[in-house]
Amino acid sequence: MRHAIARRAALGTLVAGAAGLASCTTVPGRRHSSRPLGLADLTVMSALSRDYPATLRAVAAMGYTHFGFRLAGYGKSAAPELPPAEKARLVHDAGLAVGVVRYGYGRSFAEQARDAQAIGASIIAYSAAPVFFRGPALGQTTRAAFDAWLPELGTMARIAQDHGLTLAYHNHWWDHAPLEGETPLDLIAAAFSPAQVAFEIDLAWAWVGGVDPLALVTRLGARVVSLHLKDVDPSRGADRMRQLVEPGAGRLDYAALLPRLDRVTDAIGYVEVDTPADGMTAAANASRFLHNVRGDRA
Repeated sequence: MRHAIARRAALGTLVAGAAGLASCTTVPGRRHSSRPLGLADLTVMSALSRDYPATLRAVAAMGYTHFGFRLAGYGKSAAPELPPAEKARLVHDAGLAVGVVRYGYGRSFAEQARDAQAIGASIIAYSAAPVFFRGPALGQTTRAAFDAWLPELGTMARIAQDHGLTLAYHNHWWDHAPLEGETPLDLIAAAFSPAQVAFEIDLAWAWVGGVDPLALVTRLGARVVSLHLKDVDPSRGADRMRQLVEPGAGRLDYAALLPRLDRVTDAIGYVEVDTPADGMTAAANASRFLHNVRGDRA
């Protein structure tokens, strides 16, 4: 599993944007939104590796209010990982709030839960069940293997609760494929109460998995505590990761989707583009587009 996750992170860090931090200068001043808007660190990982504080200041100037980051690295990366407390300090210094923090596979869940509590985070997200990396292909597993893993998720939920945190399971496309008649997401929802395990719903991965994102969020209701906002452009080739683009640049029709989502959930949406050609440009374009959809003013 570590190798698969490390590959995903490495892709994000190795794609260097030609414009770098300078690309954010084309963005108007800070936007004033009636709703918060978050950014996930994966989108701007390349810029962060060059200058973490300057990247965060640029992100704040784009109109983002929350910044979500990994508590530990996914593996080998282009730059050493800053400690979570240092990341949190820099986030606050930039005028941003610490958003959803993400479990990284480099250290134990208990250690990272302690870090999350210490920096004042409230939600810790778990990216993917490891059984989906052990099958014949990425995203494939069996019902028996998934059922055998569920107690591990329960252990993490108890640790999170002990530290005053909400554990949120993050979906990928494979979480919407039935295992003997029931999807992994539904199996989690049935096995645990909302107080034990919540969800961070990635709208694009739901769409790729053949699910209506709005219907999914509506059905899960208050269990949805965070959203990932990305889009899908199938014209970019068969590689699912390359198809991922910023909201407004793909097939999801965020102009119609976002207002409807705002009516059914208070969960903060975090822009996340996994392998952008230029992460700062993607972040700037996404912020501008989403603020315009919401009718926010500059």
